[in-house]
Amino acid sequence: MLAPLARSFRNLLLSLLFIVFNLCIGLTVQASTSIQQRLASMSDEQLAAQMILVYYTTPEFVLKHEFGGILIMQNMLKDPDKLKHELHKLQTHSHNKVLVSIDQEGGKVNRMKRLPGWQSVASAAEMANWSNHKITRHAKKMASVLTDLGINMNLAPVLDPSHDFLGQPTFMGQENRAFGANEKQITAKASAYINGFKPLGMASIAKHFPGYDVQSNSDHEIAISNAPMKALNEQVKTFSAIAPQVEGIMMSSIHFSAINGKPAVLSPKMVAWARETMHDRLIMTDDLWGTALRKWMEKHGARSDNAQVVSLTQLAIEAGNDVLMITYPEKAILMKRNIVKWMRDDENVRIRVKAAVKRILMTKQTMGLLDETSVPIVGWR
Repeated sequence: MLAPLARSFRNLLLSLLFIVFNLCIGLTVQASTSIQQRLASMSDEQLAAQMILVYYTTPEFVLKHEFGGILIMQNMLKDPDKLKHELHKLQTHSHNKVLVSIDQEGGKVNRMKRLPGWQSVASAAEMANWSNHKITRHAKKMASVLTDLGINMNLAPVLDPSHDFLGQPTFMGQENRAFGANEKQITAKASAYINGFKPLGMASIAKHFPGYDVQSNSDHEIAISNAPMKALNEQVKTFSAIAPQVEGIMMSSIHFSAINGKPAVLSPKMVAWARETMHDRLIMTDDLWGTALRKWMEKHGARSDNAQVVSLTQLAIEAGNDVLMITYPEKAILMKRNIVKWMRDDENVRIRVKAAVKRILMTKQTMGLLDETSVPIVGWR
């Protein structure tokens, strides 16, 4: 009596699993088709704009140029109700939606300091002494406030080590921005941090690949790491471990002498390493208006601000980055114009751009951003 019942239950379970499997396959194919249709319908200007994540100014500016992402900073949170209204307006009228990012780490990088009750937020070094449960609970509180405003992506956590391969404190360690010194310490705490954001639909971009292991500030000066490949491989283990939990990573601007003489973000070899490590998730640049990157371009012949930004944009695309960040809005227009020109002059650039935009759109779809409810505003295009 029991044997036939067991067989019937097993057959029913297998049938249900088969249905679920085919449903998942169908949804995946449908999602892929939807993305392909979006790509096919986009103009060169729209494709180029999707790659750019720009310092936020107004909804009108972002919608006019159709930029794919924006960066929110603490000064923009002085009037949270106004920001919330603007971001809602922005998403309502954006057909391809917008990645609304903030780099809320805590400690010295506390973008929430203008909000009541958030003037002081624990740093990564402080959180490293907390239980994983406490970290997740704390991160969930932050995510709740940020998502309510309309922010959907956090450019955190930091996966960089607090000490380099010689045991010396790194810049991230000195600034209390690191969760620990090794893969085991960093992964456990960074994972707990991400777990607070994920349930509320907020994407995470980990940084800075392959690990910020120098004492200087690579935003302000050219920073060179002499870490051997063995040490770099150890650092990358942290990114590999955290890959399933994040939507992407931000590249470092440090020069790693064991690889080549370029900043990591501009090195095709480094970006390819990141692509493989992160299983084809989004790869983002740090600010292309950063002083150190522009100094490096000046040493290589780009004298003016515009020439530096254009050259950095071209090298970043050639290296294989998907999202290009810039904190100078007017330069974003220049970047877009040149990307369009390169696409029309070189089919290889067009292929690279479309591959990047496909990843961006797929990420937006995974985040639940893409739908057909947007309402274009006449005159903003």
